[in-house]
Amino acid sequence: MPKSMTGYAKLQTLLDEYKISCEVKTLNSKGLSVDVSLPYFLNSKELDVISIVKRYISRGKVNVRLYVKFLRPVQVSFDFSMVRTYFEILNEVRENLSIPSTVDLSHLLNFRDAFQFEFSNDDIEHAWASAREVLEETLKQVVEERAKEGQKLTEDLKSMTKRMKQIVNAISEKADQIPKYIADRIRKNAREILPDDVELNKELFENAVALIADRADIREEVVRLQSHLTRIEELLESDQPVGDLLNFISQEISREFNTILSKSRLLEISNLALEGKYIASQFKEQIANIE
Repeated sequence: MPKSMTGYAKLQTLLDEYKISCEVKTLNSKGLSVDVSLPYFLNSKELDVISIVKRYISRGKVNVRLYVKFLRPVQVSFDFSMVRTYFEILNEVRENLSIPSTVDLSHLLNFRDAFQFEFSNDDIEHAWASAREVLEETLKQVVEERAKEGQKLTEDLKSMTKRMKQIVNAISEKADQIPKYIADRIRKNAREILPDDVELNKELFENAVALIADRADIREEVVRLQSHLTRIEELLESDQPVGDLLNFISQEISREFNTILSKSRLLEISNLALEGKYIASQFKEQIANIE
């Protein structure tokens, strides 16, 4: 069954050395886009995160926030030269602007780039191994949420598809009445225009009915609609991403209903086609949420 593109999960794990939390949020999108936020010492793993996300999600806007807090002491170096430069600049600003307060340590500690956390490659790989497990568990939860939401959407889409099939079947039944309706209209119009003593030429009359009936023939549109709706029913049972294909088919369905409306000679068919077009538009809106 198709999945929704919207989902959210947050997972937090406490290990011996780390406190790791991961938050994943997914939204609707035409394709797949992944936005990643990592601790700076894991910035080199951004492509790995994107690759992992692609294994779980094929469509949608995905926001990944991964946090790693060390629970053991970490070696830190301090850039005194940089802080000394900041101190001199702040003093210069204070003097030029005649600011009475002095520069103190709290001001200098705001410059986070003065602190350098030193991690070895082993430290980074070890932290990443733990963070990756949390990331994958979070993604699994997101997929489950998307599946639950997708089930609700699919039920709505199935209901709409069933109604459209009923409409198409009703149009198909009434389409057989079109030639008789056209013949009656031509005969009635001719009687209103021609004198009573003038008889209709049978051959000309039949040719006129055949020509107009051919232009008003909607059997091809009906057959295509039935085929599209059957295909939709198949796709709604699939576990694969089908949002793009469903969107394309919904456009074709709207086009067929529009053609029927332009050809329609019977008010009943026009009313049915209008309802079908309206449901098709609702169907298309719901598909925007399907992966």
